[in-house]
Amino acid sequence: MRDNMWQSRDVAREVPSDAESSFSVSSTFRHTGNYNPPQHPHPRHAKDAEHKPKTHGLFGVMVVGLGGANGTTMLAGILTNRSKIDWRGPRGEPMSPNYNGCITQLDQRGVHGGAGYRDLVSGLADASMAAVGGWDIRPTKPGDALLEAQILDYDLVRQVRDEMNNVKIFRGLFDPRFIGSSQHNTATYILTEQEARSDSDALKCLRADIRYFKWKNGVVGHTTVIWSASVEPNSEVVESIQTAEELLMCIDMTEEERGGPLPPSILYATAALLEGCSFVNGGSQNTLSCLGLAELAQQQLGVYCLGTDFKAGQTKFKTAAVEYIRTMGLTPKVIASSNHLGNNDMRNLASAKAASSAKLKVKHDIFAPWEEEDLDHKVSIMFTPFINDEKRDFVEYTSLGFLGQPHTMVTYTRASDSVLCVPLMIDAAVWCDYFSGRSWPFERVAKALAYLFKVPEGGAKGVDPGFFKQMEVLKSEVLEAHESKKKSKRRVRIIDEEKATEWAIPHDARVICAGLACVDMQLSNSTGGDGGEGIETFEGEKSIGGGSVSMACKTIARLCHGEPTDRDHMQTSPPVVSSVLPLCMIGNDDTGNKLLALLEKGGATCRNVDTRVCRSNRSDRSDIRTALAVLPIYRDGRRGCFFDAASNDTFSPEQVIKMLGQLSTGTNVRTLQDTTPVYGALLFGYPHLLPLLQGDALARVFHSSRKVMLEGGIVALDLNGVPGAPFVRAGSLRDVEDLRTDEVIGAALQHVDILHMNEDELELLTGCQLLNTAASVQDDEFAIAKAADLFLKCGVAVVAVTRGKKGSYVACNNGARFQESPLLPTSWVNCAAHIPAALLPPGTLLNTNGAGDSFVSGLLVAAMLRHTGMDLPPTPTRKEEVGRATEEPITPPRTASPGGKKATPYSLYIRENYMSLKQQYHDDKKAIFERCHQMWEHETPDVKYMFERMAQEENEEPSSNANALDMMSDVGALQSQMSDSQDDAVARHYSTDESLSLESAVTFAGLVAAHHVDMSTRDLAQLDVHKLIEKAAVFSHPGRGMSEI
Repeated sequence: MRDNMWQSRDVAREVPSDAESSFSVSSTFRHTGNYNPPQHPHPRHAKDAEHKPKTHGLFGVMVVGLGGANGTTMLAGILTNRSKIDWRGPRGEPMSPNYNGCITQLDQRGVHGGAGYRDLVSGLADASMAAVGGWDIRPTKPGDALLEAQILDYDLVRQVRDEMNNVKIFRGLFDPRFIGSSQHNTATYILTEQEARSDSDALKCLRADIRYFKWKNGVVGHTTVIWSASVEPNSEVVESIQTAEELLMCIDMTEEERGGPLPPSILYATAALLEGCSFVNGGSQNTLSCLGLAELAQQQLGVYCLGTDFKAGQTKFKTAAVEYIRTMGLTPKVIASSNHLGNNDMRNLASAKAASSAKLKVKHDIFAPWEEEDLDHKVSIMFTPFINDEKRDFVEYTSLGFLGQPHTMVTYTRASDSVLCVPLMIDAAVWCDYFSGRSWPFERVAKALAYLFKVPEGGAKGVDPGFFKQMEVLKSEVLEAHESKKKSKRRVRIIDEEKATEWAIPHDARVICAGLACVDMQLSNSTGGDGGEGIETFEGEKSIGGGSVSMACKTIARLCHGEPTDRDHMQTSPPVVSSVLPLCMIGNDDTGNKLLALLEKGGATCRNVDTRVCRSNRSDRSDIRTALAVLPIYRDGRRGCFFDAASNDTFSPEQVIKMLGQLSTGTNVRTLQDTTPVYGALLFGYPHLLPLLQGDALARVFHSSRKVMLEGGIVALDLNGVPGAPFVRAGSLRDVEDLRTDEVIGAALQHVDILHMNEDELELLTGCQLLNTAASVQDDEFAIAKAADLFLKCGVAVVAVTRGKKGSYVACNNGARFQESPLLPTSWVNCAAHIPAALLPPGTLLNTNGAGDSFVSGLLVAAMLRHTGMDLPPTPTRKEEVGRATEEPITPPRTASPGGKKATPYSLYIRENYMSLKQQYHDDKKAIFERCHQMWEHETPDVKYMFERMAQEENEEPSSNANALDMMSDVGALQSQMSDSQDDAVARHYSTDESLSLESAVTFAGLVAAHHVDMSTRDLAQLDVHKLIEKAAVFSHPGRGMSEI
């Protein structure tokens, strides 16, 4: 009945919709195919009646050969379990989904356990949450391919076919020399010669496919690329590649230079490893004989290269049976097996003798590590189309027993080849995600997963082939990795030992950025601006993400653990914040499409800006527009602004709370599971420009956000657009109670952990008055501190005020307030700091748009960072950096002054002001030094140059002034004291979970802002957080001829 059902269906062979790869490639030998342009269906919305739940991309599985029997069966199984589909079997019996055969998805059974691992350890990903994609060389859609393959029950295929057909397939890499002739005619969905002409281009395109897959599906865990395509012939070139460097060089060479072609599997494997994914060779070819792949994988912790050839059916039982024979003390002599089936894999082997030889070699090598020299192991394989995917296998085991008497056993297996193989594919991907999350060593993972393969290679080469021995190794490694995770409070991917991670965010906590977002369209070199009615011109347009959400996402997303490790091959360091989630209003218009693209571009390098919530909440009403700011930049330097707030005017608390509710939550450290997405902070921006998100509505949003975040998280509020009319109260600041009733932010202040504003906004909100003159520096600082204290009294934990070129001021509340927000650094309690602005070289081109956004983003990340306990000893480079930070500009050679001391411009400046400051600060030398430091910062270049000339002259002529020498001695002692404290700050050992000091955190935020406003670093894809922290720990010495922000 089942076969009749299948044969009654017409099988369509169409190009998958939306299946075009972003890039594609072929070598000069690869055939071009008949490629039809992709179709782009109308976007589906979450409210569609036929909408089914989608994956959140907990982990990724990419299959080479996704349209084949294994790929389509796996995809169908995952969708069936995800949607909990029931169906009727071939005899009409009711059937329900399960993961039988997947030991990562099953619980233990019985009193003694065994079978499954799901309830034995935490952190195993749910296969139903996997993002599935991959490549194929046939144009058939996955659902249609499953129907054609006749593997699963028709009633089930009927229900999953349409959804499977929507799964994106990338065009495959095709070289006819590495696949049987039976596959050539159907290989029409391929990467063509016209699109790329070399293996190096092919590598880039495959990597682009992987990046697109992870971005499109929002993959937040580990991705595994599995070779499930036809078996390739073995390659001599592959076996000659010994190192990762040689591997990359070979890919860059022509075939003539390297002495032969590279098989496609090598390019897929290299692309996967360079993208931080694991590669699993499910075929029989010698891909893993390339030692360069193993070395490439080991350059990153948590990336694995495993194989060879899945041990799915009779071979798995064969290793168990022979292990039983040997354990019983018998001597195995002959193992003769015969199997036949009619699926596409066997069709390929039947038409490719070299590939068939590779398959048979693997089967013959299964028992090699046991060194049973007299064991005669014979295997025959036959292609029988009528059998299709239901393989038939017959094995006879002959051994010598007591007194050499023969002992024979026979097994017969009949099962679907794909149904046996798919659980191994799922388990391989889940195990790679599990071990990767613990950065488990390469060789240990290879040995743990040896049970999956006929011939374990790479780090598992030579392991005991016995099935039960291999399962013991697996259990041991899984449990040990589980215990190591329980002891660790972080999940940070370390690229190599020389760049060990000192600072990280516990639990890989994510950051939510909510509030105003728009597209800023800049019109360069515009004419007009005088209000006339004539036609004006401009020269070019540049669109960037505008508003708090866009700026914050870009700033946070590019903070990384180290610099890019390989710019040529796009190798990146792990991001500090694993995922940044924008929550904003976006209309279903072209501007909305552009805004989404700009948001994602901000995290393009690390793929850590997740726009799925924004996308699913886009309005389909044509009258709901995306906000747009048109910014003409006039030829005389002036800037104009035409702003359409659009959907921001209708952004309501209900919409924000709905978006927050769509996030998975984990609110308690004790109950936190390894797979639970953790949210650690909410950064909300520009409430004064969001009319429906003010007052009690804003307070309600903040209160709701606490429920989503770990331990209540950190709530940061960034102000902008404060009304121009200042608060005025004759002779005094605004009253605290009056501030609490402010119609925009008053009700929300008690919920705010970090509040940021600039000094102009501080004046407008509190009524404080700043003179901003050289003589009023101290008075202005006192006024800012007093005004900031108003917000502390209203319940804000940390108040940050940025002052442009004059630096910033940050004040913190008492211990009782900090206890309400456990994620805030307790070392900040009752602290305050005036921090100078970061210094940039003279002539630096600046763009201060978004400086405040980047500062508060940096401060928020600094508040979340904790030391991992992996202290790096002070290195000469770091000591030199401290020294350089306190040196003066290089000047001509000087003679020594009395006592061996040399005068510097800065020491002479202190001597000039020492007496007056000594009386003012009651001989407090540290206070004198710090005040002199502030004064020196505000001196003009002419004054500093004058002191430089004075220092040159004084060093050339010994001074006879004894008082001056005494003061110089005091100054030297002060400088030595400060220098020693700086060295201690850098060289000290932090304890695990210790936070940055407030001064270092604010300096760090200033450096992040400096890289944002500096045009030469504004668009860098990555910023090395550890370098910024090292600089932030240094008390920078002025006097270096640098301009300030």
